[in-house]
Amino acid sequence: MRTPAGHGSSRVRRVAAELLNEAVVLLASLLAASIVIFALLAVLPGDQAAVMGGMDATPEQLEALRTQLGLDRPLWLRYLDWIGGVLSGDLGTSALDGRPVAAELGEKLQVTIPLGLLALLLSVVIAVPLGVIAAVYRESAFGRSVAALSQLSAAVPTFVLGLLLVVLVALPTRLFPVQGFPADRWADPGEAMRALILPATAIAIGQAAVLVRFVRSATIDVLMKEWVRTGLAQGWPLRDVLLRQGLRNAALPLLGVLGLEIAGILMGSVIVEQLFALPGVGGMILADVGNRDIVSIQSTLFVLTALVMISTVTLTALSRVLDPRIRRIS
Repeated sequence: MRTPAGHGSSRVRRVAAELLNEAVVLLASLLAASIVIFALLAVLPGDQAAVMGGMDATPEQLEALRTQLGLDRPLWLRYLDWIGGVLSGDLGTSALDGRPVAAELGEKLQVTIPLGLLALLLSVVIAVPLGVIAAVYRESAFGRSVAALSQLSAAVPTFVLGLLLVVLVALPTRLFPVQGFPADRWADPGEAMRALILPATAIAIGQAAVLVRFVRSATIDVLMKEWVRTGLAQGWPLRDVLLRQGLRNAALPLLGVLGLEIAGILMGSVIVEQLFALPGVGGMILADVGNRDIVSIQSTLFVLTALVMISTVTLTALSRVLDPRIRRIS
């Protein structure tokens, strides 16, 4: 028979092995993502030199500009130069204005990351109670209405939700700005947060609709267990069952689901930032695409992809480590 110390050591080794495996998969995924991003941008139609040179540029000027930008070099060398710089913390320099991409991206992320985090928090706050209510009263008209409303909300585009919030909330109440963000960013946190509440809510409504269905299914699964039904028949308070068992059993898998939601929140942020005129990463990407600033585009996309992957893997690994059914040692 194993000693308690042996059990603890075995559990630590198993957790460490799982985390190491997640880290290896993450690194391999990031490498594959960098190759895909670089390759797709390399084969897109259009000529960056022609965009920068303008309509009056001569063929000789365009050729000199291609050489200056390194566009005449083999693709594999250009990839190695780029990914090597990224690994060393150098995201490159904008071909249009000569500004370091890392500096500009850092400024934009000061808006996009808080927007995404606020949207994620609001989606959880909305989804958990509604999901539990929809599960408990699933046979009633109210429970069915909540489930149907969540399905409808998931089908409504984010920009439509944003427009509705502007028309129904911002304009009548004047409590939130319709567009814009403070020029001094977070010098006044309250003003900055006011500018993010409506955009974050527009994103959160769509994401919460997905989470509601997950919480509802997880809660129903708990309520249908034999020991729970027996306890309820013997007089257990439903509130205690939900708080102690329902939410606890749903919380750990919810971490993994939230990791998948981050990608949807990021996509919603790009759209909402344009609608509410927020100076975030979304506007930066669209401007770079219009100007065909390849270095800035590929570095920005890689950083965003890395943030999504790291967040997803971290939340998934955390749920596995905390879940006693996964930690159990045979």
